[in-house]
Amino acid sequence: MHLETARLVIREWDVEQDAAAAIALYGDPEVTRWIGDKSLNTTVDEVRTRLQRYRDRAADSPGLGCWAVAHLDSGMVIGTVLLMPLPDKANVPSEDIEIGWHFCRASWGKGYATEAARAVMDYGFETLALPKLYAVTLLDNERSVRVTQRLGMTDLGISEAYYGGFRLRLFRRSAHDPEPAS
Repeated sequence: MHLETARLVIREWDVEQDAAAAIALYGDPEVTRWIGDKSLNTTVDEVRTRLQRYRDRAADSPGLGCWAVAHLDSGMVIGTVLLMPLPDKANVPSEDIEIGWHFCRASWGKGYATEAARAVMDYGFETLALPKLYAVTLLDNERSVRVTQRLGMTDLGISEAYYGGFRLRLFRRSAHDPEPAS
């Protein structure tokens, strides 16, 4: 998959070539504190393993995946955006499709997460004909909550239905929902 926005390129991760750049993302405790298992990956080998795990998680779901987000001009990788089956209470992929994002701390507050997620949301609705998408956040991740709001997602409250029953805040957007006001 390859998408471009005004400022970003969303593309497949090159597990070998992108691993060093992804350390800035997955080796930063301020970033990983917002990601489920909170594990730090501070070596190229650890990041390669994580990126491959993300790729494998969507391997049986055509069109879905976990993609690198890079600056359009420089090509520098600044984050990840994904469309994947949400794992249920037993950590088995469910029928519900998650949209998610992880971004390097240096790129926070610049609208990149919203820009990338909006492009992937459009891809999910228009190209894959997905009827709805879900997002989950840790309970106190206000930055990601604001992204869900800008994407026009509905806050469904606290849920323990996904990721092994972990308490998360759940959001949903249906394909037929009106576009959020700019």
